[in-house]
Amino acid sequence: MHKTFPLMKAHKLLDQADFSTHSIQSSTPCFPTEKCSVHKTKLLDMFCKNHDEVVCDTCVAINHRTCQGIYFIPNEVDNLYRQSTSDQTKKQLIAAKKDVQYIKKNKQQLLSDLKKQKQKATDSITNYRKELEAELKRLEFESLKEVDAKYNNIERDLRREIKEAEKDIDDLEQSVAKLQKSNRNKAQEFVCVKTAQKKIVTVKSSTSSTRIQTEVKISFPADIKIKNYLKQLKTLGQVSTAEAYRPRTTVYKVKYKRNINIKLKNEDTCDIYGSCFIDDDSLLLADLRNRKLKRLNVSTATIIDHLDLPAAPLAVCLTSKQEAAVSLRNDTIQFVSLGNKMAPKRKLEMDHSCFGLAFNDGKFFISDGDETVYIHDENGTTLHQITTDKSGNPIFSNSKNISVSTNGNRVYVADIHTGVITLDMMGNYLSTFTDPDLVAPQGVCTDKKGNILVCGWGSSNIVQISEDSETKLGSIKKVECPLSVCFDPPHNKLAVTHYSSNTIAVDELE
Repeated sequence: MHKTFPLMKAHKLLDQADFSTHSIQSSTPCFPTEKCSVHKTKLLDMFCKNHDEVVCDTCVAINHRTCQGIYFIPNEVDNLYRQSTSDQTKKQLIAAKKDVQYIKKNKQQLLSDLKKQKQKATDSITNYRKELEAELKRLEFESLKEVDAKYNNIERDLRREIKEAEKDIDDLEQSVAKLQKSNRNKAQEFVCVKTAQKKIVTVKSSTSSTRIQTEVKISFPADIKIKNYLKQLKTLGQVSTAEAYRPRTTVYKVKYKRNINIKLKNEDTCDIYGSCFIDDDSLLLADLRNRKLKRLNVSTATIIDHLDLPAAPLAVCLTSKQEAAVSLRNDTIQFVSLGNKMAPKRKLEMDHSCFGLAFNDGKFFISDGDETVYIHDENGTTLHQITTDKSGNPIFSNSKNISVSTNGNRVYVADIHTGVITLDMMGNYLSTFTDPDLVAPQGVCTDKKGNILVCGWGSSNIVQISEDSETKLGSIKKVECPLSVCFDPPHNKLAVTHYSSNTIAVDELE
């Protein structure tokens, strides 16, 4: 074909054995193939050393006219290109990709959490509306009861007066009949007249004291203030978006120490095995020895409310802003209303011991103080019973308090003999944290900033552990015989309760 066409006669033909790809490629200059993002038809074949930037010739003409270090890449590529730089850039790209993937995963988790929070907010609105309806029904019932009471009182009086009038009519009729029968008997007629006259006086006296009514009315003027107040409202409450706390990567330091007496009059020495903060800066305390749930105002250092319980409490956690759950020694979970005055609500009868208690996304996580952790729904139905890992090895030996991670995707269990055990939300075993500085962990909580705070019964201290790396950041403070620990994220307050003590420690951290 090359000999046939005149234009191909000058082409040099090589034998296949003499053909060398390397020699051809090495003798052929290489050109970039990527197009300029600004000037779409131009190749990125120029390099500006002043700006350390690859550009096209149009970019050079417009933006780099004064730059001295302009190179045509195909001619200078051997001087410009270094393999080590390419390898290093690849590593940096991979690392950057991992960072972005982590950010993406984090944002996806936040999006998932946001959807859950939206659903919770929606449920809260619906539940609040139901509560208002329940209150309206109560007011309706009480109003109807008042109407019935008023009606019954008036009806009773009218029926009594009617009965009295009927009796008077009957007596008068009898007197008339007797008088008529006494004709021609003057003595009997005289008696009947005198008897009738006396009866007439009695009836007149009775009728004169009875008020003649022209009408009877029962009305209900509604309290217009209720309706007017509701008209003034735009929503059932205030929608707020809580700013996520920044992760904490350094160990806390105690800024201010405070010991608060929580013993009431005529009580035995307190034993606070469980505690948790409420949004209003109050602290719930489960007093095992005195069988009470106490509500402490941290600001004023006073017990503002307490509730006697049917059995000794071991742990307490929030299920909503207005409700708490308490684990009791009689294998019961007692729900408590957190209004102005705490009040008992429904309870769940369990078929196992209840010690540590945590609640998240409609699920209870309950330790039995021994070798098992249970996951129940809000109605007490058992979802999972955790005793061993996937290999069949026992996980727990003496399980105590429980806490949920900052992101709500893990559960931490303090086990006196084993350490701090991490489970996923389905109860699958993930890891166990141990450290020589942490002996016999009893209480555990999270700071909602990426850290686990654990109190060591045997080591008499509070240890801070990173949730991500599960490494110890350090010890926060020494404390004698700690039973429970809880954290207030908005105010950076740490509350620690002690065995057989009438005081608790509430420290402000920095």
